Amino acid sequence: MRLCRRRSHSTIQPSCYTRCPSSCHKALNCPYEEVVRYQRHPQDAHRLIALLGPSGVGVNKLRRRLIEMNPNIFQGAVPHTTRAPKGYEESGREYHFTSREIFDNMAYNNRFLEYGEYKGNLYGTSIASVREVLNSGKICVIDIEPNSIQAVRSHELRAYIIYVKPPPPERLKETRRDSYITTSYYVNRPFKDEDFQEMEEDAQKMESDFCQFFDHVIVNDEQQDSCVQLLAAARKAQDEPQWVPASWIRPTAES
Repeated sequence: MRLCRRRSHSTIQPSCYTRCPSSCHKALNCPYEEVVRYQRHPQDAHRLIALLGPSGVGVNKLRRRLIEMNPNIFQGAVPHTTRAPKGYEESGREYHFTSREIFDNMAYNNRFLEYGEYKGNLYGTSIASVREVLNSGKICVIDIEPNSIQAVRSHELRAYIIYVKPPPPERLKETRRDSYITTSYYVNRPFKDEDFQEMEEDAQKMESDFCQFFDHVIVNDEQQDSCVQLLAAARKAQDEPQWVPASWIRPTAES
């Protein structure tokens, strides 16, 4: 769930730490964890596909493109929001529209994978929305912030985390020359040099802090090529054996 440029990330609530404080801090601070070989059985629910990357790299565009190309296979989770619906919107389709009181209660009861505030309205991706897609037999694809990594790495969701990385600086500028970025102040303004620099810095920090949780890495150079890579990775996550945390197979009280 991407609200705006990460520069204003202080409005994003680190719900990961409120959902599973002990397991999250333990996993983030320990470079090692016990893993086992896991092969998903055809009758099992699909693994959640969670995408993340620095703001502006094109994570949400890749996610939407994958779903548009394969709507019978992939689907996004319908987010919750406290804002009023627009004329063409229907609750349960674009968003689950709800009151701030209900939203706050859901957050208090750890029912969101992540949530945040944008222009005075709350937005969040609930566990129930993800579960609904998975129970339908489709593959759920969401984009997350790094703070939510541990929330999706659970026995139930078994997220396959795909990191979307920017190409080298010169190539980044070339491929984004005619693209636009959404910030907390402007909607769809052209990229500036400072955006490219910030994207590179964010990518370096993300890779340094969280690379141990990446199951796959895609360099988002040409969008069509990246979509092909994403499709292949999503299928691999469902069909091929993977190394996963042992707690997913032998759940503990924390997981």
